Amino acid sequence: MKQIILLSMTISILLLQTTASNNAFATDSSDTVKPTITTQGDIYKISTVPTPVSLSILATDDVDGQIRVDCDKTSQTIFQIGKTTVRCYTIDSAGNVARASFVVTVGDNFVKIPDWIKNLTQYWVNQQMSDQQYVATLKYLMEQKIVHVPYSKQTTDDPSSEIPIWIKTNSQKWIDGTMSNDEFSIGVQWMLERGLIQF
Repeated sequence: MKQIILLSMTISILLLQTTASNNAFATDSSDTVKPTITTQGDIYKISTVPTPVSLSILATDDVDGQIRVDCDKTSQTIFQIGKTTVRCYTIDSAGNVARASFVVTVGDNFVKIPDWIKNLTQYWVNQQMSDQQYVATLKYLMEQKIVHVPYSKQTTDDPSSEIPIWIKTNSQKWIDGTMSNDEFSIGVQWMLERGLIQF
């Protein structure tokens, strides 16, 4: 009799385990949402020699919460002068894969202009912002290391007081996507060298 009871209990336990396993599998298979990888975006490091760069990367999933993320570079990596693409990969418990990448630029002669500066420049081009306001805003963004362009020291003792029309024309091309950040930066460098933007 005891053997029958034990056998019955064993079968019940196995059935419960199987049911739980199936339920877990059903939950996993219903999860089709990819995890999210959050990075700092493109990183710029001013240096004349190869240098380590701090990286902050986080992967989260709507079911699993924070999960592991692997990248082909870490904060211990010595980044060479120039541009290096960092690629990251993560997978959640349901097998959903997410990938992300960003660029680390090391040097002292690079151009750093975030895309959202185009919206600001559009206000100026459309005369919704004066030359003085635009220059003051660029100066602030440079002081905060948000915008960076290489430039020489001021080349004239008579600072310019007015932005020439060619800079505004180039700015519109940059906004439209027909001019690169590097080309647009020439105008910003000109304003720095002529003393229109002063540090």
